[in-house]
Amino acid sequence: MSLQKALEAFTYKPDVKTLAKNAFCSWVRAYTAHRGELKRNFMVKKLHLGHVAKSFALKDQPSLVGNLFHNQEKKRMRGEKQKGLSRKRKVLRKT
Repeated sequence: MSLQKALEAFTYKPDVKTLAKNAFCSWVRAYTAHRGELKRNFMVKKLHLGHVAKSFALKDQPSLVGNLFHNQEKKRMRGEKQKGLSRKRKVLRKT
């Protein structure tokens, strides 16, 4: 069994798969956060996200992983707003 297949089998576990998806999403966000002169060298549009996902031992398509993360973020933000913890209120409370 190749190393890649062994890693993919390991990430088949739900808890490990969640960690791998979160790591992938964090890596993509960090990759897009380059500023200034580096921004033109680090363009996500030129990056093959399928290969990046494969390096995280993910079989899912990156768009599905990104959508999952985006939906979780929206749900979290909605929950904060319902609790009255919107961003504006947080800033006002700190000052």
